[in-house]
Amino acid sequence: MGGTLVVVEASDGGLRPEVWELVSVAESLSDGVTGGTRLAMLGWDMGAAGEQARFSGVEEVHLVEDERLAEPWPEAHLELVTQLSARFHPEVVLFARTALGTEVAARFSTRLRCPLIQDAVALALGPEGMRAVRPVAGGAVLATLIAPHGPWVVVPRPHAFGSAGPAASPAPLSRHRLDLPAGLKTRCGQVTRQAPGGADIEGARVVVAGGAGLGGPEPFELLRELAELMGGALGSSRPPCDAGWVDPGLQVGLTGKTIAPELYLAVGISGATQHLMGCSSADVIVAVNSDPGAPIFRVADYGVVGDWREVIPALRDALRDELAVLHEAGGARRERDTAASRAEPGWMSRSASKPADLLERQRS
Repeated sequence: MGGTLVVVEASDGGLRPEVWELVSVAESLSDGVTGGTRLAMLGWDMGAAGEQARFSGVEEVHLVEDERLAEPWPEAHLELVTQLSARFHPEVVLFARTALGTEVAARFSTRLRCPLIQDAVALALGPEGMRAVRPVAGGAVLATLIAPHGPWVVVPRPHAFGSAGPAASPAPLSRHRLDLPAGLKTRCGQVTRQAPGGADIEGARVVVAGGAGLGGPEPFELLRELAELMGGALGSSRPPCDAGWVDPGLQVGLTGKTIAPELYLAVGISGATQHLMGCSSADVIVAVNSDPGAPIFRVADYGVVGDWREVIPALRDALRDELAVLHEAGGARRERDTAASRAEPGWMSRSASKPADLLERQRS
């Protein structure tokens, strides 16, 4: 059949955000791939996610449901992806760069003895095969790779490609219960999920991150307060996570999370290449550092050379005062609107929200 197969795991019964970017990658390769795009979701109890997936812009949606797929069991997922591949014979197989997706992609490419392209930031198909660009040497340089023969297994770098929008019409949906072989060498034991300690760093519009320059865990509470004032999330570079100052789930960088917020505020972060690989997709980067030669200033849109102990508390207080003024202004505006509505004639009452209601009252 050919085409592109997008493979994702379900997340608590919902549609993972990576789906939209993977579909966008598939669309960018559509000129060189014949057979359309199929989306395969693996998990359990995916009713809501399946309906959402139908509007992702793919030609077909295939749900593979099994209670054992509710947990991140790489060997089980590998077996079922292999069965789907044997059914559809895709030219390109796309995986999300999650812990499970990365491992299954590596196992799958080994089993099929086909090229694996990890962390791609650009892709193109042509007569020479698949041309991909990916960061190497800790992100210091970009390398161009050419894989002449497929099928190609690709794990795109998060936020390196645009996200597809919802389709106007739904795609057909098929449900499968494929058989797992009896002799699997591993099993998935009990999974303990850590309770989230704040806003989701990967989905936040604003991220306030701290580095080794903060000197200890206490200043991160100040950064958390600032992030909450802006409706954002707290982040960190690697050294504070390694030192145990903050949760490792807050790490931004090559070995952490890749984010693309509207605003990234880096406090006490020098700007090592490995860290910048995780935040370079931010719309605006603001850096606060006492070292004017810090590498972070080379990529920052705005920079403050100064002691964070003076800059951040002042920023927090100014932001808090501004929010208080806006809150008071909003309250005064609501009072004026209420008074104005009481003074208006009956037929101009705000309860008549539809033009047809106003016209009817004028006639009467």
